[in-house]
Amino acid sequence: MASTVINDPASINAYRGKINDAVEKLRTQLQKTELAIETVSESWRDNNFQEFRNNFNVDKEQIKPLCDILHNYDENILYGLEQKLKTYISGPTHL
Repeated sequence: MASTVINDPASINAYRGKINDAVEKLRTQLQKTELAIETVSESWRDNNFQEFRNNFNVDKEQIKPLCDILHNYDENILYGLEQKLKTYISGPTHL
């Protein structure tokens, strides 16, 4: 996902799209995994499963904030930069 972004609105918009896609895929996979764990929990009840579930819950608590950070970076940083570049490019002082 990390790439060099040239300072033009289209490049920033494309990069924002990549971030949004990655966050959406991560959230979707997290939901699918939660559902799978619930299904498995109906038949797998030993200590290994409990350890697996605990490890997953620890990972989940790190994944959710990461998704929020990426979403905020997109909305609060990249979107603003994209808009400023559009304004700059369309302004009277741009050559």
